[in-house]
Amino acid sequence: MAELKNPALEKLRAGELAIGIGLRQARTSDIAKAMLTAGYDWLFIDLEHNSMNLDTAVQISIAAQASGIAPIVRVPSHQPHHATRVLDGGALGVVIPHPHQRGDRDRRPRNTDCSHA
Repeated sequence: MAELKNPALEKLRAGELAIGIGLRQARTSDIAKAMLTAGYDWLFIDLEHNSMNLDTAVQISIAAQASGIAPIVRVPSHQPHHATRVLDGGALGVVIPHPHQRGDRDRRPRNTDCSHA
């Protein structure tokens, strides 16, 4: 099985700065290569505050990984299936919105645990 690399996390662990950019209006996977060329280490793909669909986010995530840039996705809600689908589709990290209740915050990591992969 191929090992996933997270270039942004590697930089952070080495004490270096990892610079990212938020994507809200991108609609094609070409954006990953363009943002790597611009010097970014990670992409923040926002599914909460735009009309981008899951398929587009997955395509951008896969292209980002292939380009050597880390895809991080903010999912549209706290429902576990949103997080697991983007992780299965290539995201290296997930931002879950609206952590209003302590029980929700405590439950989320178990629902999205990919340590078995």
